[in-house]
Amino acid sequence: MAIARAWMNKPAILFADEPTASLDFKRGKEVVRMIAEEVKSQGKAAVMVTHDERMLEWCDRVLHLENGLLVEG
Repeated sequence: MAIARAWMNKPAILFADEPTASLDFKRGKEVVRMIAEEVKSQGKAAVMVTHDERMLEWCDRVLHLENGLLVEG
């Protein structure tokens, strides 16, 4: 529901903090895939913070936090 509410305002960038935290893998995968598809179809951007590395296949760019620094990879 929070993601749908965020899209209603048509933001240029969608910020998602642990969007799959309370979901099982199947539902989490659907949510992340939906975000990725919407972002691409609307020419927007999304920033997602997650501990669930299984969701990274739908991300165009992945950064990790290592020793307080963002590292691409």
